[in-house]
Amino acid sequence: MKLKPSIVTYSIFAAALSMLIDPGHVYSMPQDEMQASADDTTSNDTISFHDEDFTELDELVVVERQKLVKSDGATLTYNVSEDPEAASSNTLDILRKVPGVTVDAEDNVKVNGQSSFKVLLNGREDPMVKGDLKTVLKSFPAATIKKIEVISEPGSKYDSEGIGGILNIVTDRSKNLSGFMTQLGAWVNAYQAGGYVNARTRLNKVMLDANVSYNNGKIWPRSQSSERIIESLDGSENHLLTARQKAKNGWDYTGINMNMSWEPDTLNLFTLSANYGYNTWGNNGTEDRDMKRPDMSTMWNIHRDFNTTGKYNGTGVQLSYQHNFRRPDHNIVTSYQYYYTDQNDITNYFLEYLSGEGSEYPFSSDRNNIKRNYHIVQLDYSNRFNNHHLLEAGGKMFLNDNSNLVRPFFGPSEEEAVEADGMVVKMDRMMNVYALYGSYTGSFSKWNVKAGVRYEHTEMGGKYRIGDYPDFTTLLNDIVPNAAVSYNISDASSLRLAYQMRITRPDVSQLNPYVNTLTPGQIQYGNPDLKSEKGHTFTLGYSNYEGKFSGSAKLSYRYVSNSVNDVIFMRDGIMNSTYANIGESHMAMLELSGDWNITSALRWSLYVSGNYQHLQADSELLKAKNHGWQTNINTNLNYSVAQKWRLSAYGGLWTPWIDLQSSGTTTGYYYGLGAGRSWLKDDALTVQLSAGNMFPTHGHNSFRQEDESVRRIYTGRYSQWNVGLSVTFKFGGLQATVKKTAANIEKEETTSSESRGGNK
Repeated sequence: MKLKPSIVTYSIFAAALSMLIDPGHVYSMPQDEMQASADDTTSNDTISFHDEDFTELDELVVVERQKLVKSDGATLTYNVSEDPEAASSNTLDILRKVPGVTVDAEDNVKVNGQSSFKVLLNGREDPMVKGDLKTVLKSFPAATIKKIEVISEPGSKYDSEGIGGILNIVTDRSKNLSGFMTQLGAWVNAYQAGGYVNARTRLNKVMLDANVSYNNGKIWPRSQSSERIIESLDGSENHLLTARQKAKNGWDYTGINMNMSWEPDTLNLFTLSANYGYNTWGNNGTEDRDMKRPDMSTMWNIHRDFNTTGKYNGTGVQLSYQHNFRRPDHNIVTSYQYYYTDQNDITNYFLEYLSGEGSEYPFSSDRNNIKRNYHIVQLDYSNRFNNHHLLEAGGKMFLNDNSNLVRPFFGPSEEEAVEADGMVVKMDRMMNVYALYGSYTGSFSKWNVKAGVRYEHTEMGGKYRIGDYPDFTTLLNDIVPNAAVSYNISDASSLRLAYQMRITRPDVSQLNPYVNTLTPGQIQYGNPDLKSEKGHTFTLGYSNYEGKFSGSAKLSYRYVSNSVNDVIFMRDGIMNSTYANIGESHMAMLELSGDWNITSALRWSLYVSGNYQHLQADSELLKAKNHGWQTNINTNLNYSVAQKWRLSAYGGLWTPWIDLQSSGTTTGYYYGLGAGRSWLKDDALTVQLSAGNMFPTHGHNSFRQEDESVRRIYTGRYSQWNVGLSVTFKFGGLQATVKKTAANIEKEETTSSESRGGNK
């Protein structure tokens, strides 16, 4: 029997063709065409259907699954909600998959190869991520996250500090949820054990979320050893100081985080979050110190035992309110945050042996207490006048005051030690930042432009309550511009040219003129005349995130004319260490990022960066030059096997870093393997095994700094191998319905295809 193509056949073909031409487009079959197709099927030369043989559809919709990774050149987005492993993973596990983010075998996180970056929660600073970042991310269930953004070009809306950029974790607030869900997690590995409980529920118009976590690294203390050398090159009597240490250290962490949101109507949203963190740590070890003359004869030698204990308490609260003005991207958001911390450190030294010149108390102790108060007030306004013009403006006030109390103790024993007269120091420190910003974004056919400026006024200083030292105050005024233009080659690929300025403020400790003489053979002090370090970056980038293989390429040049450098020199036989704005640096960098969906079950990602740096200083304090190449490679492979098995492998390597007077490295690689399986309905139970850096079992790091009058060398050895087991279990359920104002409440969710009426 001859078959005649029906209108349904043509319509399905047209829908499929439309998907190939424009993946963001939704094809709908009109009702009258559906009816005509049904009538046409009764022809004699076609297959005949009866009413009971088919169900009439109102419309045919073809939906594309959202990609895991996308980028516009300035912000790379990893869609956690589209990752099938997110339901049973923590945030640290997911970060290993994000291009441009590095998580090594010790769970240290870097962004774009830099350890200097900011972590935000829903675009805001949050007390939750101010504690032990590794533990917080390990305890944060990925199932509560919508996406993770790596913002390489933050623009004027965000704070101006941070070389590596911003890591923004966006939680899933775009849905109305009803019901109750609890997720339990526990893990144990070669150096820690811990767990968490996360619960979410919705009561009428109120959404509640709570997370309690605990991590113990004292069960199996990690061993480490180090050697520090300070060598005088000017012929002074104090020629060579050597210090060797061996120690074992451990820590634990307890964290509680609660979040609440209330949406009284479709135009208003209130949120409240509270956080508490408690951290303790300690180590025990031995130390040998000796000083040699130029002829290498021993001037003095000491051997002493030491122990360090510390504890940290931090609590915070955040309130925010958002109002939408009935138009997409037209809203105002205001927030207030308060955070308080109290930290205590005690280091005790017990003299076991002393020979030669010099003297040392049988017992000495350094006892420090630091209290900090943070207040943050922020206001942001956004107005998209039409599809082509977006204006953003706002302001921020950051108030930070803290007190630091240092109390040395000396005596014949720990019980008989007394506080040292004239050596107690108490200082009140403050850093207040007042910022205003404005930015404009324009879209013109395939072209997009963005420009903005941020002004930040900073007050930094210290006042001594105890101790005869001068008070100091520093005022900084920084104007930070940015601009970019991009051309959209297609919906998923673009070419971008950008200029970005970033600053690095000096720390209050770098400004403090207080002279620290506690370390034999050296003194340390700050410089109250320091200014903000300003970095200018020019970038040309291409990104393409369509098809099975996607990625980006970025070529950039960064120039800094007043970098803050750590300076060392010998004076009167004593090594001096201080800081100064005397550096000039030039850096050219090439970054490549790739994401390859080899099959539906196998995915591979790669990040490679290489840069060349030239640094120099020409001042009375320091004349120096340095240059060199650096590389950084990170890769991740994920494979989903039948019967809910998941396998993963990750690794990376890098070359030593350089600075004006120094260079250094840690073990230049890391690697790891993981395997996991889920059971029960909705993958409620998941078990994961992991192993990393098994051979060799120990890693090394080193540091070298040299001046014409002094050389400083550090080498360290630490245990790096790790094997682990983790278990997660969830029960209960949340039913989700899309909010009517979701696009307005989270403007960053709106894409160009959505504004045309498409769907994700």
